[in-house]
Amino acid sequence: MNKIVLVAVLLLSTSMVKAETINLECERLANTMITRLVDEGLLLSAEQHQIRARKISLKLCRGVQKSAERQHQKAQTSALQNWIFENRPDKPGNKRLKGLK
Repeated sequence: MNKIVLVAVLLLSTSMVKAETINLECERLANTMITRLVDEGLLLSAEQHQIRARKISLKLCRGVQKSAERQHQKAQTSALQNWIFENRPDKPGNKRLKGLK
């Protein structure tokens, strides 16, 4: 019974804790991309073209950042659930291994 309560508390607490924010430094990456595109002659050096390209770059980078945060949160939750449910001494596999000793 105590183990069930502990598992429930751990699962609830992990769902309440937000994953650490993943920082891809989107502003810096956008500026680097603009500079490289201009240097390579792929983007006109006119200010309106650079502003639009920067907005597109930031939007894409932030989308990737949010996706990475979601994946990280899912991986953390999955790892904790696996640890909780696999760390049971009364599992049939664990009983079988004890019998082999």
